[in-house]
Amino acid sequence: MKAIGKFLLVLFFLMVVPVCLVSAEEDKQQSQVFDLGDVLIMDKGDEINSITSTDTISSEDIEMQGVQTAAEALEMVPGIDIQYGGKGQSFVKLRGFDQKQIRVLIDGVPAHESYDGSLALDMIPADAIAKIKVIKGASSVLYGPNTMGGVINIITKKGGEKPYTSVTTSFGANNTQNYIVNHGAAKGNWNYWVTGSHRTSDGFELSDDFNPNNTRTGRGTQYNEDGGLRDLSYYTKNTFNSKIGYEYDTDSKLYLSFDYHENEKGIPTSNFRYWEFSEWNQWQLSLAGEHDVTDLLSLKGRIYYVDHDDSIEDVGGWDASHTTAVARKWFERSSYEDYTLGGEVQAYLDFGDVSLLKMGASYMKDNHIQQDYYDATTRYVVMNGASIGYQPEQEYEADIYSFGIEDEVRLFNRLTLNAGVSYDIYDPIKNHFNYAREKVETWNPQAGLSFDVTEDLNLYASVGKKTRFPQLKELYSVAAGGNATLQPEENIAYEIGAKKKFNKVFDGSLAAFFNDIDDRIVYVNSVYSNVAESEIKGIEALLNIKTPWNLDATLGYTFLSSKEKASPTSTETNAVNIPDRKATLDLRYAFDFGLTASFQTIYTGDQLDSNRVGLNDFVVCNAKLIQKLPFFKVLDTDLFIEAANLFDENYEEGNGPTAGRIVLVGMKLSF
Repeated sequence: MKAIGKFLLVLFFLMVVPVCLVSAEEDKQQSQVFDLGDVLIMDKGDEINSITSTDTISSEDIEMQGVQTAAEALEMVPGIDIQYGGKGQSFVKLRGFDQKQIRVLIDGVPAHESYDGSLALDMIPADAIAKIKVIKGASSVLYGPNTMGGVINIITKKGGEKPYTSVTTSFGANNTQNYIVNHGAAKGNWNYWVTGSHRTSDGFELSDDFNPNNTRTGRGTQYNEDGGLRDLSYYTKNTFNSKIGYEYDTDSKLYLSFDYHENEKGIPTSNFRYWEFSEWNQWQLSLAGEHDVTDLLSLKGRIYYVDHDDSIEDVGGWDASHTTAVARKWFERSSYEDYTLGGEVQAYLDFGDVSLLKMGASYMKDNHIQQDYYDATTRYVVMNGASIGYQPEQEYEADIYSFGIEDEVRLFNRLTLNAGVSYDIYDPIKNHFNYAREKVETWNPQAGLSFDVTEDLNLYASVGKKTRFPQLKELYSVAAGGNATLQPEENIAYEIGAKKKFNKVFDGSLAAFFNDIDDRIVYVNSVYSNVAESEIKGIEALLNIKTPWNLDATLGYTFLSSKEKASPTSTETNAVNIPDRKATLDLRYAFDFGLTASFQTIYTGDQLDSNRVGLNDFVVCNAKLIQKLPFFKVLDTDLFIEAANLFDENYEEGNGPTAGRIVLVGMKLSF
């Protein structure tokens, strides 16, 4: 209740700030959104979004909120919750579904680790992002399988009509340094864009209110923290994003894109393990094209390759008193080598006011190679009667095929019917232990209606079946509890909603959803298993306020109920690590002397940790100030200061203590 009161107090205080100043001068054009980064043809494919909830995060949102990573950029979206843990990664949950049940893309390319189907979005800097598109519920069948919770597509920038260059630097405590360079231009039918960045830090401080003697995260617990600088929270991150495109005309375009991330980082302590990523590299290369053959027929295609390598090393740590260094050896080093390759082709038949028929086919290969090296004095592997200090190299591989067809039928001027079906195939073709495993084939139909009651009010409803195939880790990993007999998860997703524009100031949306999940894959007694049933239901609300006085506000609210049963006769229980309630507020104000202020607050409540212990509600606030300096006409100069966890809230979400206040001061030069 204390946290709720704090949230309401902050909301009241900020909403009554007097507003009487004129708007700031608009920025000049910087970049454009890479529209080929969407899976669908953007000017033909967005009708599917009228039958389900969709949120878009713009590059302006990212800059104004002061977020550093793709994970942080998603935190304000209704239905999304970001947590950190495990190997220090971000966990993105969308309407209670974890990341393996969400299709995460970078420019339309599946950007996941082949081993477990996830991607640490905190490893992806926000520097090159033009927008992030979040599609919930019944996403288009052309996105393929593994979309039970929805789709998150991170779309990067491309060059605009005018040459543009920006250099951004920022600095903070504990040797935190960020350097970012963007450059793009166009000449004739060609355009290009390049982003490079370097980020480094010795780590983050815990809240001043953190108690090193607390029994959950302090000394002697599995996190063994004594306050101050969080152990093993250091990092060095380098990224490079580039693309070159040729647009013959408005009907034909072809782009080659390259995205590279190199990260070295510590892994904040968990379960007395002291690890670091000595290597975390991921790069992807893709070629995408689009062509309008006639007014009736449009084609789109993409081929891609994603390479992911990482190595975790044991770096020792501290004893329970946090005073004596010890060498804890679970393994010396664990290395993954993953790659994904694939492609897709789509055809659109546009019958004008009658219908839009979309057809697509895609193929994706996931390959994973793993090798672990052990300290033979504490843990070892026996091979041919002899002790060896390593696990023999293991390789797993699977192919995924998807074929989809979807039609948008305009029944009347205001009523649209969208119906489609996909046929998806999962074929695990290689595993180290030669387990027999047949391929799996599934049909996934869906349908929805969208009705424009008035020009300002839209009602929609949808229902669809979605399938999530087991990951290679869940099927075959001996150390992680693999189970080669796992069946795919299946979800029937229902949603009804409304979108309303009240006037020039207010617009909003409201959605209710229900997910009925069978054969959900969970980790029980150290083995992955299909549980009998699970259900997730809830509501989401969003209100946008755009005043004529330069004060803009967005309020979001999510209520979520996630229940599960281990067997048909077992007692229904609440799911863990999923908050029941979350509220967000995003405020922005522009002064006439070039100062822009933004403020975000996030309330999270009613959550159980993995031991089913209730966690305290908490409120986290972030803020950013940007001051334009009119020194040079050809050189835009912005000074900024941003603070994450502004009020130094001491909280945790079941994965150890989180960061206290983090302040960055920086400058951006653009021309």
